[in-house]
Amino acid sequence: MNAYFTVLFTVIVSDLIAVAALLLTRRFVNLEKLRSSHDVGGFLIAIVGTLYAVLLGLIVVDAMQQYQHAREITERETNYLTDVFVLAKGLTEPRSSQLQRMCTSYVDQVVDTEWDQMRAGTFCPIARQKAIDLMSSLMDFDPKTEREKAIYPQLVNEASQFWQNRQERISITKKGIPPVEWLVLIVGAIITIFFTYFFALEQTRLQAIMTAMVATLISLNLALLLLFAYPFSGDLSVQSEAFRSIGEIFRNFHAENAGAIEKTHS
Repeated sequence: MNAYFTVLFTVIVSDLIAVAALLLTRRFVNLEKLRSSHDVGGFLIAIVGTLYAVLLGLIVVDAMQQYQHAREITERETNYLTDVFVLAKGLTEPRSSQLQRMCTSYVDQVVDTEWDQMRAGTFCPIARQKAIDLMSSLMDFDPKTEREKAIYPQLVNEASQFWQNRQERISITKKGIPPVEWLVLIVGAIITIFFTYFFALEQTRLQAIMTAMVATLISLNLALLLLFAYPFSGDLSVQSEAFRSIGEIFRNFHAENAGAIEKTHS
């Protein structure tokens, strides 16, 4: 619902400003002077409109692709971590339980702390340290049995993929649309809409509708950019459901394992 409000608010504000500027222009500029610029203005607005449309379209598409990429690497990170958790079961104790507890602790830290910090473009140092500790624990492990020797290379590979996807997720968190790009896009939008004022129709209401339509198209694209440019913040941000899901699986496993141990001792 917030996403729809953002789009609606952007469109309404931009339309009001564009139409108000048009009416102000029509009040102070003679219609005959505007008509005299139609021929030249027609060629120029075609050039300006095309250049701005290409620029805006490329940036919007790139933002949407980055948003989709953020969702994919989040899912890959959780998938690789799940593989580490499952493969760790094949190791001997206490290394097996230690690795699984570290996986669970990392997931809890990401869900409880890091995800909120990512909305501000930062990350949780504690979550990063837990990931480093997990990697270090694997690197320090010396497989003894044939089963461990068979599992260990795959375990290291899955852990490495987990770390790489985490780093990529954090990298995307710090990205977004640079201020200079926003400046270029906003100035370009103003210039494109302003060019429509060089054309004069007898019916001011009809020209106001046409100007509002141009402003609507531009503002819709800018609203999309605002929604998709920051994948981990805003109204359409990537949610932590993937981490919550595997966290629930990990905790259920620990609970079942603890219950099995109690039955064995009893």
